[in-house]
Amino acid sequence: MNTWKIAVGLFLFSSLTVFGKTVVKPVEHEKVPFRVHVFEDYETDIEKRWWLRGEPIRKSLPLGLSESLPNKRACRSTETKDFDRKMGDRSKTYQAVIFNPVPGPPMAGNTHLSFRCQLKRTDVLRCQIYSLSKGYHRHLVLRNLPRDKWQALTVDMTAARRPDGSGGPLEKDERIDDIQFYVEEGAEVSVDDVVLFEPARIGEKEAFPRRFIFTGWFDTGKQGKGHEWPGDFDIVLHEKPLAWDAAKAVQDVATGNPWLRVNLRGVRPLSERNRLRFRCNTSAKEIQVSLHDTVSNKAWEDVVKVSKQGIWQNAAVDFQVKKGSRATDIIFRIPTGENLQVDDLLLYEPDE
Repeated sequence: MNTWKIAVGLFLFSSLTVFGKTVVKPVEHEKVPFRVHVFEDYETDIEKRWWLRGEPIRKSLPLGLSESLPNKRACRSTETKDFDRKMGDRSKTYQAVIFNPVPGPPMAGNTHLSFRCQLKRTDVLRCQIYSLSKGYHRHLVLRNLPRDKWQALTVDMTAARRPDGSGGPLEKDERIDDIQFYVEEGAEVSVDDVVLFEPARIGEKEAFPRRFIFTGWFDTGKQGKGHEWPGDFDIVLHEKPLAWDAAKAVQDVATGNPWLRVNLRGVRPLSERNRLRFRCNTSAKEIQVSLHDTVSNKAWEDVVKVSKQGIWQNAAVDFQVKKGSRATDIIFRIPTGENLQVDDLLLYEPDE
């Protein structure tokens, strides 16, 4: 069991907002999420343009969560006004770390937020999130936290409310935007390894991952170069009763066979052990799945056997690579004449 899991078990919080004050109590959590909406570990510059407040730091970092990669960066708070223009105190100045999870993913009704943080000159932290669907912010306040040391925290964001206690919980299919961490002026917060996710469903046995590498869900945003979902595939609507979107295989012009290439929006460092979970619906009996690095032209391949055709099902494949390896694409290939849709990609380093 890694230090991330131990810390999450000790410091997982659910919160109840009453008249702007938050009561905090610990709950239990340690399984792999069934959906990861967004994560940010500040290790690459891939999403740097969406770091709205905060500055990268390379010293006084928490220990790395990976077995094969060191922790190289975190994000330290910078000065800001409250992003809540409707109910926040706009006369005050805060220190905050804020990033924008483009393109505004829809929630699934039980949203949690995990992160590691270090507080200086305060023991109070406000976690805040903006709803694109509702047009307002909700927040949680955590009090009596340890100072001057890195700690792992998880909050139940469905308990977040507006400053006056209104707003109700985050709902299923509600789209969110900026994720925000505030401390009072004169204090400081550093943040690392942020994960916005839906907790494991009943029966899940796999432990919470050590490290997240990529998540792809296709529900919002556009497909294509320069957009949120680059690669070779079509974004299509799920058939009812399912909702939102999935990725559909297209013809590979080089081979004439169907494929589905999801570009990772940049070069992503791999762990030595990597697991890819995804959902798929295909007419094929097997799917060739590979991680590909277009920079070095290296690829790691495996085959997923499909037990039932024409229905949505879960699949997973493991890739063992050399230390220092990287990936730019996830590629799915099927035989000529077959079809394939995939959804809810999650590439991560498992905690065995």
